[in-house]
Amino acid sequence: MGLFSKKPPCPICGGKIPLILPSKIEGEYICNDCYNKIDMDADKESNLTMQGFRGYLAFYNQNQILKDRFVVSERIDFGLWDTKIIFDYQNKLFCMSKNPDKTVFEGSQLKSFTIREDSTPLFEGSAAGIRRYTSTVTERAMAMAPQIAQIAANKRMARTLDRLDDGKVNNSAPVQYFDIPEPFQAFHVELHFDHPYWTVLKCDMDGPRFNNTLPDVNNYLRSYQQSIEEIEKLVAALRTVAFPGMAEQSVGPGMMGMGALHTNMAPPTDAIEEIKKYKTLMEDGVISQQEFEAKKKQLLGI
Repeated sequence: MGLFSKKPPCPICGGKIPLILPSKIEGEYICNDCYNKIDMDADKESNLTMQGFRGYLAFYNQNQILKDRFVVSERIDFGLWDTKIIFDYQNKLFCMSKNPDKTVFEGSQLKSFTIREDSTPLFEGSAAGIRRYTSTVTERAMAMAPQIAQIAANKRMARTLDRLDDGKVNNSAPVQYFDIPEPFQAFHVELHFDHPYWTVLKCDMDGPRFNNTLPDVNNYLRSYQQSIEEIEKLVAALRTVAFPGMAEQSVGPGMMGMGALHTNMAPPTDAIEEIKKYKTLMEDGVISQQEFEAKKKQLLGI
């Protein structure tokens, strides 16, 4: 039978099978309307049988009740072309889409979640509690300030040399670009489920980037703070629908798991210099006064 030969109707709904690249389950052609309803783990989809597909469609129809009930309380946007997540706080529901047009999850189906900066843990949540791990991104970004200042100085020198001949900008001096990697590349979110069709959902959000011609640490940290605020919104939303009443606890950097809580530490020898740096960040509007005071207490060990 040729590629474009007439095919029997869909065994599920009796609908028309497309002539070009029709979908199959166990060798049987399925119409697009039925096949496009599939929203499940890739490994489950690849092993789907016709009997299993009929069972999934029963689940799909039941899930439609949750979609019809869904009232958006919060939207989390991971970027223009990236993942959108919506939450219904009243009914304890959420959906990985800008509209409830995909699988709607009940908060009770979420077993746990993790959020990382590259491979470094930032948040971890489950019925046992919400843990926030200390990030070192701010410190690592600030440590790059001397390199960035040197690049800026080199650019000023290049502009000066460019004008030496006739006082005009001739673009004869080589342009230096900033190509040092950022402190991290992306936030990685993993949601783990107790669900018949989903085990884990993963989504990413790019971290901030330096301008490669005019890099600026303060601009980078402002962008980072905006990203953190969106991540914090996500954590608060997941807590509301899945783990209500669970308090957030601060944990030392990089200590993934149920490790000891971060407690007051002896101040480092350069605590005063660190405090000055954070005060500058506060004055530049990168962090709030409350965040500055909290960091100062931590550095002083009080």
